[in-house]
Amino acid sequence: MTIRDLVTEYEKISKFLNTRWPLKNTDHKVFARTMKIMEELGELSDEILTSMNLQRNTKIEKFSQENVEDEFADVMASLLLLGIELDIDVEKVMKKKIKFTKERFEMED
Repeated sequence: MTIRDLVTEYEKISKFLNTRWPLKNTDHKVFARTMKIMEELGELSDEILTSMNLQRNTKIEKFSQENVEDEFADVMASLLLLGIELDIDVEKVMKKKIKFTKERFEMED
């Protein structure tokens, strides 16, 4: 699946979410998406701490790589949904950032 494919799928999800839970305006949508990223990032952080045995034993006993992957996907999904609300061409900006990073560290293609 390409970045463009992901964005296309999440544009559909965004429309559904905006219909199901309508917010007052774009500012409210951006705020809600940003807060969702923070929530999901916290959940991913929790899973990573658990993977490092830095949580209480009851959490460590329930650890699975699948949970880490699910939380990682939730963070990515939330970022894509925010990008959609901000009208960001995700594919374009990621290509630009990859180019910048390669040039900065003098990496070859």
